[in-house]
Amino acid sequence: MAILSQRFPIEFDSTTYIAQADARKQIEGHLRVCVNIDANSESMATVSPSEPLLSEAAYFIMKKRTFDAPGAFQTVLNGFAISKGDRGEFLVMLFYTLARDMTVGGCLTDGRPRNYRWFKLTSFLCKYLFRLKSSTIDKQSLRDFQWLSEDFPRAQLHFNHIIKIYQYDLESLLLLHSRGAGVLCANNQAAVDGIFAFAKDGGVLAPSNAGLILWQSKLDPRFTDIPLPALFDAMDPYTLRILREGDAAIPVIKIVFALAARKPALKVVRRPATDGYNAVVYEIWCAGISPDILGPIEKEKAGVWDALLQASYGWKDLYNKASSEARDLRRSVNAGAASDSGHWSRWAERTQYSGF
Repeated sequence: MAILSQRFPIEFDSTTYIAQADARKQIEGHLRVCVNIDANSESMATVSPSEPLLSEAAYFIMKKRTFDAPGAFQTVLNGFAISKGDRGEFLVMLFYTLARDMTVGGCLTDGRPRNYRWFKLTSFLCKYLFRLKSSTIDKQSLRDFQWLSEDFPRAQLHFNHIIKIYQYDLESLLLLHSRGAGVLCANNQAAVDGIFAFAKDGGVLAPSNAGLILWQSKLDPRFTDIPLPALFDAMDPYTLRILREGDAAIPVIKIVFALAARKPALKVVRRPATDGYNAVVYEIWCAGISPDILGPIEKEKAGVWDALLQASYGWKDLYNKASSEARDLRRSVNAGAASDSGHWSRWAERTQYSGF
């Protein structure tokens, strides 16, 4: 819990006694920060803020062979009273974090990366985050992916942790990038779940040399292997107020993770600069959780990742923790809340829309 909290923003459900005890333990022994205690001392707000040195230490520990990151994350999801997110965003952040660690490689005895903390954007995307296998990516998508190296031959990226923020613009994203922080957007932010800034030509951090990775995660099986253009259209830097009116357009890589898709697929569209948006845009649709398309997933641990996907459905815990006989009974008292038959069987007969 302490190690993973330094890499991405895990939040306690501070309304329960057990969660408060866990949070106090993290504050007392593992450098978590208490932001506020209410007047009656019944609850408190805690956070793991952006601490690049501690995040680097967590990376050092996670690179040890004895640290099983997917297994550790599964323990955290199932063993602590924490927010599991609503859309599988923590699962996606784990993908990003492990792909980053694979890109920078191993570390020296003092904990520093063996190579550089800055790393090539194209290596991160095309070698470690995604696997470009012919069985999961069509020829056109593969060609568009290969354009990345030509569009961004010197693009650099740097992050070792991800924090949750509530307001942002291009300047704040670049400043956070300078301390190795990626961004998880607060709940209900329009059209985007997370952001990474990158330097498109060398390592200079400046608005004139900036690019963006905008990503969304979806946990609904209705998002399949077929891309939805409307989701990409909504991820517009001007609409999101990252860029202001009059600012020059910057390169954008838009990624949607359709985590619950039954058929794994990786599809990419490259959109060259136009009069409407004078910079190149990439649209990447990643469907499913499979070692064939996602670099951080090892084949022998595919079952653990499937379990993580199921654990990300936090709202299902009310029902799944009951005995098999009691699950449908619990579902029946919450009529129509989800697609499981128990939510419908006592009062309606599903026909045309069953299995949505």
